[in-house]
Amino acid sequence: MKHMESVLLVFDDARELDFIGENLAENGFKVLRSVNLNDAFMLAEKTIPNLIVVNTVDSELDFHAFSKKIKIETLKDVTLLSLIELEAYMKTSNTEHIVVKPVRPKLLLSLIRSVMNNEEINWLTCYH
Repeated sequence: MKHMESVLLVFDDARELDFIGENLAENGFKVLRSVNLNDAFMLAEKTIPNLIVVNTVDSELDFHAFSKKIKIETLKDVTLLSLIELEAYMKTSNTEHIVVKPVRPKLLLSLIRSVMNNEEINWLTCYH
């Protein structure tokens, strides 16, 4: 039996969290959900997901602290994918993977699959 890849979604919008979560579950992913970065970190420590997708309005300081915390000890191999507004993208430095919002659900699913398979992604073509 193939190992089910797990994705931790950190979305502060409950409707978006449910929609994206259901889409991923229907496509064979184990989906974990959180509405903020603090709860997400505690959940990630317990479950160690393969990928964490962050789409929250938590402060930039909180996000940077979160991204540093997940790169230590048991979570060091977890991939982080951040969905951000274009304005924030211009200020961002060293996040592993960044997708500028808005992003279509099918595109997000495709990106998640690519990241999970360690495929090289041409980010410039992801916006079309």
